[in-house]
Amino acid sequence: MAVYQATASAPVNIACIKYWGKRDTKLILPTNSSLSVTLDQDHLRSTTTSRCDPSFEKDQLWLNGKEEEIKPGGRLAVCIEELRRLRKEVEKKADEPK
Repeated sequence: MAVYQATASAPVNIACIKYWGKRDTKLILPTNSSLSVTLDQDHLRSTTTSRCDPSFEKDQLWLNGKEEEIKPGGRLAVCIEELRRLRKEVEKKADEPK
C-alpha cells in the first residue's frame, strides 16, 4: 500500500497596511491598496506536509503538534474535498488511452 506525501514551504508575509473591503466581490478587487513585507525563508517560513494513505480512516489536521478539529462544511473540509476531486481527475486521465 502506497503512502503519498508532499511538503511545501512558503515565506511569511506580514501585512503592514491591510485593505478593508472589496470594491468588486466577483473579481475580488480591494477597495484600497495594501502594503506588506515578505520575510526571507532562511529566517522564518511556514512548512506544511500532507500525507495520504488508503488505510487512513478519517481526515486529521495537526497544527503546531496539536490535533485540530476539521469542521464539516468548513473551509478546510471544502478544500480537502476539492483536492480529492482534482486527484480523481488526474487518476482518471492517467487511465485513459493516449
